[in-house]
Amino acid sequence: MATGSVESLVEQGITGVFFPHGLGHMLGLQVHDVAGFSHDEKGTHIASPAAHPFLRCTRTLAERQVLTIEPGLYIIDSLLDGLKQDKRNQQINWDTVAEYRPFGGIRIEDNVIITADGSENITRDFGLN
Repeated sequence: MATGSVESLVEQGITGVFFPHGLGHMLGLQVHDVAGFSHDEKGTHIASPAAHPFLRCTRTLAERQVLTIEPGLYIIDSLLDGLKQDKRNQQINWDTVAEYRPFGGIRIEDNVIITADGSENITRDFGLN
């Protein structure tokens, strides 16, 4: 949907328009568990960085934690309006955006358990995808 190097698209904030939130979040009693911002057992808050205000997990991950990994591509008119207003609009394939607009976007959502040597994708391992 956009042209240019990955580094350039990120630097210009173009990728953030199509993917405005973090890659995933913690799972717990509530789907969007606030523990993703906890630094320690006291709940000391770790704020999202200014460049990524919608990030939902800022903590250091540890073994046996469970989170969702949800990469996606979103067509959100209110975010796209900013691209239309400046020179970045020349890098967007607006025909492709229009083609995907009726769907609003697409997202893959997998649940993973952090292990000592990586992670275990329990969504795919149990055939829940």
